[in-house]
Amino acid sequence: MKKYSKDNLKKRTLSRALIVLLVIIIVICLAVAIYILIQKNYIYEKIDDNAKFVSDDVAKNSMPVIIDNVLVGGVYQKKWVDVSQFYAKSINKSDMEIDVYTKDGKKGTYDLSSISQGSSSTIYSAITDVNLIDEYFAISKSDTNICLIPATKRTQIIDEDVKYVEKALGFLRLFNTTVKVNESYDVTLSQGKFGRIICATNQVGKSMGAYSVVVYVDESNKTHLVKYNYIKDKENASDWPIYSFKFTGDFNLDGVNEIVICETKEFEIKYDILEYRNGKFYEVLSSVIK
Repeated sequence: MKKYSKDNLKKRTLSRALIVLLVIIIVICLAVAIYILIQKNYIYEKIDDNAKFVSDDVAKNSMPVIIDNVLVGGVYQKKWVDVSQFYAKSINKSDMEIDVYTKDGKKGTYDLSSISQGSSSTIYSAITDVNLIDEYFAISKSDTNICLIPATKRTQIIDEDVKYVEKALGFLRLFNTTVKVNESYDVTLSQGKFGRIICATNQVGKSMGAYSVVVYVDESNKTHLVKYNYIKDKENASDWPIYSFKFTGDFNLDGVNEIVICETKEFEIKYDILEYRNGKFYEVLSSVIK
C-alpha cells in the first residue's frame, strides 16, 4: 500500500478543495451567463409601501407633498401617506399655505387653492402663483427651510463618474458593459452625510439591451445602487424608464434629506421620493402622470 506523508496529504486535500471551488465557480458563471441570455428585463429598486397602510387619523391630518403641480402623497408626524390615501381622507386639500422650493432653494410661500383629480388617475394641485415656470416641489408652510443646501449639478462629466457607475453595477455590467453618464449632482443628505448622485445609461448602439441606473456615491467614496432597470428588447421598451435627478429636501422633517427621481417612459412620467436609511434608498412615495 502506498503511503503519503502528512505534507503530501495536506497538498492533496488542498488540491481537491481548489478543484471543487473552481467547479463551483464555473457552474455559477455558466448559470449567470444563461440567466443573462434568457432574461428580458431586470429591475433593482427598494420599495417601502408602508404609506399605503397608515391609520385613518394619520391620513386625515396629513399635509400634501407636491412636485410640479402633481400630488405625490402626504406626510404627518414624519409618517408618509400614499397619494390615494391622502386624496381620499386628508382634510388639507385647499385654503392653506405651502412652501415652494426650486432647484435653487426656497422660492416663497403661496396659497394652495385646490387639489383635484383629472380625467386620468393623476391628481393635480392649483396654487396662486401663475409664474412657476421652473420645476418645483412644495410642502405645507413651516418655519424650517427643508432645502438649506440645494443639490449642485456638475458642469462636466469626468472619468471618475464613469468608474463609480461601473463599480456600483458590479455583476450587472454583464447585461451591458458600456456606461454613459447623463448627469451628476453633489448632494447633502444630513450633517456630515454628503455625496454624489449619478444618473447613467448605456452607450447607444453598443452591447446588448439597454439599461438606466441611479448611483449614490457617499462621503467615503462607497457606491450604492439606488435604481436600475434593464431591458433586452430595445424595440419594445415602452415601459422602460430613463432616470433623472430632480431635488433633495427634508420632506418629512426628520433631519435627513430625501431625493426625488423622475422616471420618463414612452407614455408616462413617474415621480419618486426616496428616503435614505441604513445605507440604502427606499422609495416611499410616488405618483404617475399619464
